[in-house]
Amino acid sequence: MPANTVALLDLAALVVVLAGTFLATIARCGWGDMRAAASALLQLGQSTFDEDANRAALARSAPEIRRRGHLIADPAPPPDACMAKLVDIYRKTGSIDAVHAAARGDRAIREVARIQAVRVFDYAGELAPIFGLVGTLFAITQLTPTAGASSTETMMGAVATAVLSSLYGVLTAHLFCAPIAGAIERRGQREEAARAQLIEWFDAEVAGDRSRAPSTIRDAA
Repeated sequence: MPANTVALLDLAALVVVLAGTFLATIARCGWGDMRAAASALLQLGQSTFDEDANRAALARSAPEIRRRGHLIADPAPPPDACMAKLVDIYRKTGSIDAVHAAARGDRAIREVARIQAVRVFDYAGELAPIFGLVGTLFAITQLTPTAGASSTETMMGAVATAVLSSLYGVLTAHLFCAPIAGAIERRGQREEAARAQLIEWFDAEVAGDRSRAPSTIRDAA
């Protein structure tokens, strides 16, 4: 490892910043928010909502509902559990208003989880520089020379730890916490926009079923 890279590594300073930020964030947010943040972080690298697959499933469901009526049609559900629930609600009620109401409820639940996750990383971003300062203050307390070490060596070591603690705090806040919070927010907004477009499309596609609702009831009977 290059010498200049080794010079930027200080395990004690790193532990103070990361452990302090983690514990203070838990104390401020609670375990519920931390679980939401961990789940959102793990999902960033994977696609939990396949827009194309759900659109394809709805494209198969809508014509069958129009042709046979919502009470008789039995299409294969979309792969997303929430979208499958919305199709099932329409099959049972024939009411697009009920579908939109259920969609709003599901969206509110997802938004709460997203807000919890973003809040955790926002708080961590605020706390990391503070614990960088804590590490700096801790390093200053180590200026007293120890046995077998010169005062110059002790001072240089303490100054290096002080500087690196502040550096770790700033980097943790601005190169990890803030970008992660932004990524979670953007991912959630993209997913919600895709869901809303699919619901509107499904609404337009099954409009013909609602116009034949009385005959559909007779057919089912």
